[in-house]
Amino acid sequence: MPMPPYPLQPVPIRKGWLEQNPRWKIPLGCLILVLLVGGFIALLLTSFHSSDAYNQAMARAAADPQVRAQVGEPIQPGWLISGQLKVNGSTGSADFSIPVSGPRGKGTIRVVAVKSDGVWRFTTLLVNVEGASAPIDLLSVQPPAERQF
Repeated sequence: MPMPPYPLQPVPIRKGWLEQNPRWKIPLGCLILVLLVGGFIALLLTSFHSSDAYNQAMARAAADPQVRAQVGEPIQPGWLISGQLKVNGSTGSADFSIPVSGPRGKGTIRVVAVKSDGVWRFTTLLVNVEGASAPIDLLSVQPPAERQF
């Protein structure tokens, strides 16, 4: 009697861990979804923090004597920036708010800017300090204080 070219009884296929433990499918799926959403949010936040508009706004706020007097030094930016930032090569637009805090208080930097030819031009750059009566305009040109000789 000739031997068949294949075994008469097939070798059983070994199941993977997830097939052996089907109750873990939903928790693992949820964990993967949470990690993906968290990674996306982290990517968005780091894109704001690395933009030129953000860095220039923070530098102007830190250099302003009124902001330093009301918020204190050092001025620390918050992580939850709200708004939008659109950049396409040498053009773009920005419209966002940066929460800031310092030893003396908290506030928000309001930024509206347009990028053309690689240069950001701010149309609005205000610092609203909690408890202050009026926002601090970082774009206003203030004359230097007069000196007494």
